[in-house]
Parts: sequence; C-alpha cells; structure tokens
Amino acid sequence: MFNGFLLSANLDALFDKFLISFTDLGEICISSTIPEICCLQLGLSGEMKLRWMAPAHRHYLAFHRERFGRI
Repeated sequence: MFNGFLLSANLDALFDKFLISFTDLGEICISSTIPEICCLQLGLSGEMKLRWMAPAHRHYLAFHRERFGRI
C-alpha cells in the first residue's frame, strides 16, 4: 500500500530506473549520472519535493535509496 507514489510519467520512469529517489522528508535525490542539460529538459530541480508522504513510505524509500546509491 505504501510502496508507490503518484508521479508524472517522466519522474515515474526515472524513479523506476533508480535515477531519482526521495529522502525521508520527501526531498528529491537526483543521480549525478544525469547530465545537467537533461535535468533541465526533464524539468528536474533539486528543490522538488513530494507533496504527501506517510511515515509508512520510509521503509520502502530506504530500500529504494540503497539501490539508488549503487547506480
């Protein structure tokens, strides 16, 4: 129930490929492998944040960030 987020198509694809993730506070983490020009084209900004996140999401995000850190 808490292992997903409603994201735009571009963010969802990046999340599924572990190219972005989110902190426990919902702040976006962007992979350093994405060139800055691509971030601009995709509308990615370090200021992005999830609008809503439940405490139960944290367990799944911790797993996701672990994999995100390996990419």
